[in-house]
Formats: sequence, C-alpha cells, structure tokens
Amino acid sequence: MARNAKRKGAGRSKPSRSGRGAASRRQQFLTRTARVFDLSETAAEQLMSQGRRQSLRFNPLAGAPRASFEAALAPWADGLTPIEWCDGAWHMDLPPGGVLPEDMFVSGQAFIQNASSFIPVLALDPQPGERILDLCAAPGGKTSHIAALTGNSAEIWANDALPARLPKLHEVLDLLHVQTVEITGHPGQFIDRFLEGPFDRILIDAQCTGEGMIDLRRPASLRYWSMERIAEYGRLQRKMLSAAAKLLKPGGVMVYSTCTIAPEENEAPVHTLLSRNADMTLEPVDIAAPGLIPARTRWEGEAFDPRLSHARRVLPSAFLEAFFVARFRKAG
Repeated sequence: MARNAKRKGAGRSKPSRSGRGAASRRQQFLTRTARVFDLSETAAEQLMSQGRRQSLRFNPLAGAPRASFEAALAPWADGLTPIEWCDGAWHMDLPPGGVLPEDMFVSGQAFIQNASSFIPVLALDPQPGERILDLCAAPGGKTSHIAALTGNSAEIWANDALPARLPKLHEVLDLLHVQTVEITGHPGQFIDRFLEGPFDRILIDAQCTGEGMIDLRRPASLRYWSMERIAEYGRLQRKMLSAAAKLLKPGGVMVYSTCTIAPEENEAPVHTLLSRNADMTLEPVDIAAPGLIPARTRWEGEAFDPRLSHARRVLPSAFLEAFFVARFRKAG
C-alpha cells in the first residue's frame, strides 16, 4: 500500500566495499554531519539516533469533505497534532496499538509521509493551469501533493528513471486520484532529450544517498554509505539540474531537493548550475517549518555562490528528516 512506499535514495547500490569497517564509516559520517550542521559530534550523534515519526496528509482529490475526514480522526485527536505550516496535515504520535481507520487509506483520503517531504512542494507553490514536471516522481507522494494543491487542474508530467519504481508510482497516483498528462521513465540527466518544454514549474526531488534516513542506532543503516556514492550522485544531480533548467520557461520556478546531508549533493550541484547559467537565480524558501536553517556557503575550503544563503536545510528532529531545498527562478 501507499503507506509502505519506499523512499528515494535508499538501498539501490551494493554495500560499500571501500575497505573501511563499519566503525570507521560511522565515525566518518558523524564527523561530516557535525561539520555540516556546525555541531559537536555528540550533538550530531543524538540528531541521527532518534526515531522519525510520520505525518498524515489529507487528500482532497478522493472526494470526501475535509470536515467529515477530520470528524473521523476525532477519536485519535490526542495522537495527532495539526501542522501549522502545512494545511491539511498532522504529525502522528499515536499511542501503542493506535491504528487509524484502514478505509482512509484504501479510499485515498489520507497519505502518510515524513513531514520534510511537504516542504519542496510548498516551496514549488504549484498553481492551477500550469504545466508542471515532477522529474523524480516515484513513489508519488510529492506528485500527489502537487495535484492536491492545484485541485487536479494542472498539467502534470510525472517521470522517474528507475523502471522498478514505476509500478509503485502508478499505484500511488491511482490510489490518490491524481490526474497526469503522462507518466514516463526517462533518465533525468537527459530529460531535455525526451520531453518538450517549456514547463512553468519543475520539481527535482533528486535521487540521492538518503543520509537523512540514517538511524545510527541501527548499524545496518550505514551499509550503503560511502564517499564514492556521494560523488556518484553529485555528478548525476548536476546533470539533472542542467537538463531540467533547459525545459524551464522564462520566469518559471524550479525546486531542487534531496533527503541527504552531503554538501556534494546539495549546495555543490546548485552552485554549479548558478555558475553556468546566468539566467538562473535563487529565491528564498519561505516556509515557516521549524528547524529550517540556511544552506552552507562554504565547504571544505570551497566557496559557493553567496545566493545559496536563500536555500534551506532541515535540521533533523522527531518529525523531520534531514532535507535540503533550493528554489530557482529563471529570468523572464
């Protein structure tokens, strides 16, 4: 079911064979995470050793009135906290054994996501009637959020490069009553060769190393982590940003996000796009979510474009995974 959809960036490669032991990988990850967030290693370890609770999003496309949906949630009100910065969403902290009604999910009225996943779509600010591309769409949570915010009145192209993920994308979008123009499986780094622009808005929730999902209480969560993977994804992300920017219309908005921590996958690809495209700039990510901090403007001796101060990182917490979000605007 949609509630069990796999997240981007996790478990696609073979475990690291760099010769480093698990303890060495753990220490290297901790040291880097502490430096990214300007924290002590003890504080970074605490951040990355906490369970992440999920959040619930109401889906108006299923046809049920919001009032009746909220009435059905009333028996679980003590375990649900409305999210002030995301209308129609709640943090979930149900008591042991607490289970929401199954029909909410079977009918597509509700969808469970980590709340950090709401931020890129809110930053995109999709509007009815626009032509919108979700470049890395599977498993479909953000695509369905775009459709919900536009009342199924936008022209949505949903694409994902990984064939194994396309069945889940179809399943989730069908379940949540999402109308799309087309669902495709083109490689994101060459998307300009397969789709015709321009698009009013483009979302790139990029394939990444998924560091935001790491839980240091589980040693196996680092089994795929390596600097080699970070470098590999960084190269892919640069190409995806470049290809997508060619499809963005003048005056259009593009949001780039990841669920990872590494600057090589976040600030560095954004810096590269800005340095090579004078018509692209960054705008503030104006979302009132807690734990949003400015992106880095320096990393390991390299200075990034100062406009990266407009991008935001999400400091991980009980309800928010580590995330990165940047909002581009093409000169009009």
